[in-house]
Amino acid sequence: MNESAVDCIDCAADASVVNAVNEGIEAAREIVYLRKPWVMISVNDDEDLHFRKAEFDPEECPLDCSRPCETICPASAISLHQHQSTTEFSHGTETLNLLKGGVINERCYGCGRCSPVCPYDKIRMALYTRDAAVTAELLKRKDVDAIEIHTSGRQTAPFEGLWDDLRNSTGYLKLVAVSLPYAGDSTISSMNTMYAMMEPHLSCLNLWQLDGRPMSGDIGRGATRESIAFAARLAAVEDKPRGFFQLAGGTNDHTVEGLKKKGLFQTTLVAENSKDNKSIPPSIASSHALIGGIAYGGYARKIVGRVLSSMQSQHGLARIEDYPEHLLEALANALDLVGTVKCYDPCTQRNFTKPEIDEIVGVGNLTGSLCWHVPLVTATLDTDTLTVGLQT
Repeated sequence: MNESAVDCIDCAADASVVNAVNEGIEAAREIVYLRKPWVMISVNDDEDLHFRKAEFDPEECPLDCSRPCETICPASAISLHQHQSTTEFSHGTETLNLLKGGVINERCYGCGRCSPVCPYDKIRMALYTRDAAVTAELLKRKDVDAIEIHTSGRQTAPFEGLWDDLRNSTGYLKLVAVSLPYAGDSTISSMNTMYAMMEPHLSCLNLWQLDGRPMSGDIGRGATRESIAFAARLAAVEDKPRGFFQLAGGTNDHTVEGLKKKGLFQTTLVAENSKDNKSIPPSIASSHALIGGIAYGGYARKIVGRVLSSMQSQHGLARIEDYPEHLLEALANALDLVGTVKCYDPCTQRNFTKPEIDEIVGVGNLTGSLCWHVPLVTATLDTDTLTVGLQT
């Protein structure tokens, strides 16, 4: 599969979340022409690190706690504040100081970093499994294109049970992805067993996501090593399951470089200067080149989150499309990251039309010129021309 031609936005298997994702896509497409990415919903067949939330009762926290959970959370999903509460007792009333707030459930993505740093061991991780019947109905929606099934890879029975519940709905899809960690010598055998279960009912593309070190891409350069090692093990065996392969879990801006050093990365040149989105045929470095795509989670949240935090510190809660300088900075950062995966032609340059600029900037909102320079991307905006391209 040509990863330059297919992009997936992965989200929770929840109708309200799917609605929000599609609204976001349409908002982006109103600003500038975009080929619509596929919307992928994620489910799990058993306990999985991607399907958990932090929980604790803030009223059990001591007032003098230094609150390391707030500091370490990469999603700013924990917020605590003091609150006075009046309680009736037999001898009268007392005013107590308590902590309120806690975990902001919508922001928590279950990385688990808060739990071990809690000095009072108050934080627990609550695991959950997506409802198969609800998921099967979601797959029939016209605005859901793909599904990602998270499995442990150690046992295939939970996967078989979930697949049996979903298989009659997979005919509506363009892609079925299976995400799993390396589980030792039995991993390849388990993958082939799962493919044999899927194959009779598989009427679309299938993809294997090799999950190295889950939810760790924002920690540092070395977080990507486990996913690259998984790819190397898989590339070394002949009895691989059918399908396409991509990396996840610890992926960051060093992942593509690491894959290329080992000859594991498939490359495609893409001309982005037309709506046809024409591609130059893939150049495979060797028969060893296995990986055709990268899934970015924690690292992508980190680089875009910086821009959002900067915008909110200046303007409060706001839509990024209302502030073109922040929107273009986020765009430049995102292109810098995905450009290495898509292997854009270094000469590629996109010129936006005046009506498109007006949509982004708003007439009269900006004068003069703004320019960002990052290692791969240049985004330049003035009152007549907006250019986004890759530097040589």
